[in-house]
Amino acid sequence: MNARLTLKTRLRLAAVAVIMIPAASTASPALAHDALSSTSPTQGSVATTAPETVTLTLSEPPANSENLNFSTITVTDGAGKTVSDGKVTVYGPTLTTTLDPGTAGTYTVLWRTVSSDGHPIEGKYSFTVQTAAGAGAPTSSAAPTATPSTASPSAAPTAATAPAPTQVPPPNNDNAPLVLGIAAAILAAAIGAGLLLRNRRNNPTP
Repeated sequence: MNARLTLKTRLRLAAVAVIMIPAASTASPALAHDALSSTSPTQGSVATTAPETVTLTLSEPPANSENLNFSTITVTDGAGKTVSDGKVTVYGPTLTTTLDPGTAGTYTVLWRTVSSDGHPIEGKYSFTVQTAAGAGAPTSSAAPTATPSTASPSAAPTAATAPAPTQVPPPNNDNAPLVLGIAAAILAAAIGAGLLLRNRRNNPTP
């Protein structure tokens, strides 16, 4: 008898398990909190200019009340200044806030809202901005137009006049005859002395 009751009990427990498993699997998604599905700008993205808005999209529409301010989005620019206007617009699962002009750099987004199941959820992400909002590309100033000058022929540069060479006075030749005479006398004396020595060698005295 006890064995039969045990068998019946086992069958009943198995039947209850068969009924409860689908119910538990159906209730699981309802118990899960909502999650952040996408953002604009996206996490880690690099924007050439600062965006005008930041948008967050959840997996389910959040619990919302404008009076209680359930949803908040705070955005700071590269200098740490808060550029979000403090207002969050909720449209379905999408949360949006407007940004004021900020500096270039890394922007940080802090968000908080209430999940559709009543539990608060929050998160943080960042993106990079290369140029501050409202800053356009620098415009190059037009180069001044050079006005061609019409130079008259008389204004042409004249060649510098070379200085006249200095005239060197010719050497004074007034003493030339005297010098020549002395040189001739010396030459004659030398020739005479040479001949005298030669004769003495050829005709030695006894």
